[in-house]
Amino acid sequence: MEFTYNQKRRKESAAQRSVVMGTQGMVASSQPLATLAGCRTLLKGGNAVDAAITMVSTLNVVEPYSVGIGGDAFALIYLAGEDKLIGMNASGRAPYRASIDWFKKKG
Repeated sequence: MEFTYNQKRRKESAAQRSVVMGTQGMVASSQPLATLAGCRTLLKGGNAVDAAITMVSTLNVVEPYSVGIGGDAFALIYLAGEDKLIGMNASGRAPYRASIDWFKKKG
């Protein structure tokens, strides 16, 4: 696999981010302990979704004012084995009386 990035940084642009690439996996969060937890999940054989769940679970403890159980979630997930991209929008309120049977019926 080859990574190339040819765009140069421009000094006149105020907001720029450095390009970061990796071939073995990568995690990032707003809190070092959450990032470490996500990295450890990958090192133990977990995938990106496992690492994301680990990090948000850690953030619930170390940064509860920024994230919480039942909050909104958005993700683009690429399933390499199926060559499929999934867009997830888990925003809004959850129904109070929702049951597993109701979700199974909805597919």
